[in-house]
Amino acid sequence: MARKGCSVLIIDDDPLFLKSLGAYLEDGGYQVFRAKDGDEGVEIFTARRPEVVVTDLRMPGRDGAAVLRAVRELSPETPLIVLTGTEERRLIEKLVEQGAWCCLYKPLYHLRELVMAIEMALAGKGEGEER
Repeated sequence: MARKGCSVLIIDDDPLFLKSLGAYLEDGGYQVFRAKDGDEGVEIFTARRPEVVVTDLRMPGRDGAAVLRAVRELSPETPLIVLTGTEERRLIEKLVEQGAWCCLYKPLYHLRELVMAIEMALAGKGEGEER
């Protein structure tokens, strides 16, 4: 169960995925901010300071790795969850080393997996993992 009013920023260049994931989290009690790319995501993060950031890795323009660096500079304590379709182990390890809370693989067959990662991040458990 989501902490009441917990805010989550979702950044993904797939409009259908962004809409459906946002609706799922809102139905679960989260306050959701949506961004269609990394630049918009960093703008929203700067203005709104959500408690958790969920970003796609592969996006045109500012990708998830660049979003991670920007969020770390602005707010090192904010958990950032990376969604990726790649299984490049070294890249994922590098993201975790740079401060990603965890990496989850797309497609997400069970959205509950993301909710669990968000809740663990908010509770401060399991930092720096690949799932």
